Amino acid sequence: PASYHTGTMCGDIRLAASAIALTLLCSVRAGQLPLSPPPPPYDPSHLEGQVCGQPPNGYLPLPCGSRKVVGVVEEQLDPDSNGPNVCNVITTALVNETVYKYQKWCTYVYDYSRMSYAPLCTLQCLPTSICSSGLRPDTLKAVQCCSGFETCPSGDHDYQTYFYALYYTPVPQPPVGCPIAIGCTLYDCLKRQNLTEFLRLVNISDSTASGPNATTLFSLLNTTDSKITVFAPTNEALASSLQGLVLDPVLARNIVRNHLVVGMVDDTQLGNQGKFTTVGGATLYTTTVTYYNFNPAYSQYIYPGYYNDAQMTTDRFINGARIVLKNACVLRINACPGYPYLANTRQSGQLQIINSVMMPANETIAQIISNDPRFSILSVALDNLGILNFLNQSYPRTLFVPTDDALIAQLGPRLVDCLTLAVRGPLNNLLLFNLAEGVEYTSSLSRRTYLYTMLLSYTNVYTFPNGTILLGSNKVQIVQPNIPASNGVIHIVNGLAIPPSFNFGKCQQLVPTAPPPTPAKPVPSTMASSPSSGSG
Repeated sequence: PASYHTGTMCGDIRLAASAIALTLLCSVRAGQLPLSPPPPPYDPSHLEGQVCGQPPNGYLPLPCGSRKVVGVVEEQLDPDSNGPNVCNVITTALVNETVYKYQKWCTYVYDYSRMSYAPLCTLQCLPTSICSSGLRPDTLKAVQCCSGFETCPSGDHDYQTYFYALYYTPVPQPPVGCPIAIGCTLYDCLKRQNLTEFLRLVNISDSTASGPNATTLFSLLNTTDSKITVFAPTNEALASSLQGLVLDPVLARNIVRNHLVVGMVDDTQLGNQGKFTTVGGATLYTTTVTYYNFNPAYSQYIYPGYYNDAQMTTDRFINGARIVLKNACVLRINACPGYPYLANTRQSGQLQIINSVMMPANETIAQIISNDPRFSILSVALDNLGILNFLNQSYPRTLFVPTDDALIAQLGPRLVDCLTLAVRGPLNNLLLFNLAEGVEYTSSLSRRTYLYTMLLSYTNVYTFPNGTILLGSNKVQIVQPNIPASNGVIHIVNGLAIPPSFNFGKCQQLVPTAPPPTPAKPVPSTMASSPSSGSG
């Protein structure tokens, strides 16, 4: 009956009936039941021959036919129109259709109420004939992900995204396609993502390894239990950064090891002030920036105070490198040879694709400042104020520091002497105003309009379309950006950013009456972030 239908219904009922008949036969032979002749054979002619596709009421049909795939052809579609790794998949198969018909099967059980045997019959659905005279070819066409790739999972949204979705029309985005690779190992994923330059570094690094017990980067990446995360730069980023360098095995190995992080790191862990250790022993810091992409071409005034012209975007950075494809690999055992049936078993390891090469440093911010004679004035001042010792610790920080010449040109020699020798309070506040929490390379800094400082206040950030960045109300300019340190990053500026209406204390009378010329007023950035986004 339909209420008891399973894939093995017929077999289960038949086994149960056989057990009952065997029990009764044993009872008869033991003399417990009277022996009477069995009734005449049951005639199932009125049920036999009915096709399972048209069963009697109360019974379900079983599948009819078999399908054997003999060929699959993938035609990759235009990525600009469909996204990456989208294919027109043409599947050719040979179909062998089999008819299943119901047949009666009966046994006899003893009916105590009638003191005689009664038949117990069931229907069996058995293959009886072939529908088609031979194998029939069949072709199916479908637009889907190319083999070895899948679509991105749905992104996470917060309340701000939903709120602004009520007032802003999303800026048109390119098609997503199927960017996520499926592989057995991280090495497989790197090949599927066509990260040939990174794989070239791996091969150069392993070129000098010898012996059966030699540890190679290939063996580290080509295992099903790697427990590492690869931050792989794009081919363009590596080619640009390594142009002109002689890639010996030692340099190649150091570069690769500084892009391998111990443990599984997915995009949810790449938040503000995250800290990770590489296989090479370096420390990497993460930053997250949420901002709005304004697109005047899609502007629409819909409510007083609101314009329908922006879309919220969240970018994640690690040591200044922006993650252009997060969680770019899914490792599954069924992608390995010999494991065809474990489709949902995931493995350890992750791949994040970034847009630049990371070059971690070994020295702290304090060590870099102390060892560079260009910063002798502020190095002594930072040491006297106790800030230099703080910058020697592992807390991630961003320092905006002028050279001695730039500091004297901005404030004048008398004011500099007054601040460094006579009055330390105002200088302490000035230096804290030029020190920010977190690690802010220009890649993330250019997406902000405010930056939270160690003075517990915000400083303005202005970004030119040509990449120039100005800070503070007095608009000092970053002249040498992105000097990496083991505990943060240093930006050399052409002066100290000064808070509005800042009081120099006893040195106030020495403040220059005519401030030095500043760059022209910047063009407003097309990117903006609220002060609540912090330093990242």
